[in-house]
Amino acid sequence: METKKFNLDRLVGNWESINLNPTVIIYKNGNSYLLSIIHMNETSKQANPATYEIQEEEEGFFINYNLKRTAISYDTKLDILTISALGDYLRN
Repeated sequence: METKKFNLDRLVGNWESINLNPTVIIYKNGNSYLLSIIHMNETSKQANPATYEIQEEEEGFFINYNLKRTAISYDTKLDILTISALGDYLRN
């Protein structure tokens, strides 16, 4: 499984959690890539996005999610995005 280095352009789009976690949208803004986690308020049915800049280090890509470094990996063969705190995502 390729998890360390990959082209972030491949991740741009909408991703659905296979574990019923919030939907994720990845998009490019200038030279940065942003990851938005869309939390749905069950009562009001309002979408509540939280956006994080995808950062890179020697070990790979990550976001700072809930004050923790959260790894982002991608399986190029299966087209599965993994966010360590939230699990696996399939392209929507």
